[in-house]
Amino acid sequence: MIKQPIRNLHTSRTTPPRFCDVIVDGEKVYLEQKISKDKYVTIPWEDVVHQVKAAIAVDNKKLPQTAP
Repeated sequence: MIKQPIRNLHTSRTTPPRFCDVIVDGEKVYLEQKISKDKYVTIPWEDVVHQVKAAIAVDNKKLPQTAP
């Protein structure tokens, strides 16, 4: 198992701030975010991918907006 920080690479800071960690345990992948001291929220990577794909599909179905 490995735990790797995911950082915001679009920042002007010398050390990019940590957004969350990715945990890879064999074939299983999770995102883990620290919400307070000793408290974490962990979600499966598949859940993230599913929700992003759903949002992209909704966005692709939107009609073009016309100017008023």
